[in-house]
Amino acid sequence: MENVAEITPRTVRLSGVPGEVLEAMVTITPSDKYKFSIIGLEQKFNTQVKAQLVKPSKVNSTWQVKITTSSQKADDLYDIITLKTDSKYKPTLKIRVYAIYLKAEKNNS
Repeated sequence: MENVAEITPRTVRLSGVPGEVLEAMVTITPSDKYKFSIIGLEQKFNTQVKAQLVKPSKVNSTWQVKITTSSQKADDLYDIITLKTDSKYKPTLKIRVYAIYLKAEKNNS
């Protein structure tokens, strides 16, 4: 099957220390043959993962999803972001998000 859209990256992996806000940007570029719009965004779990849809400018057709995560403790966060489209070929697109917060190493020197 042909690719309806280019999603970069398909899986978001973030890591940091508790208290840090981690950010990533995912780009979704519809193929010229299968133009579509993203009409909604849904998250599977209610976690500290936040996703925000950024609509394309008039000059290009690339959509973006801004992903931010935060945690005050050492934690592993996971979510699946589902983008709803108006495409009959690909009504939904999925993006997986992993964020790992590790305690900062104590330096004993």
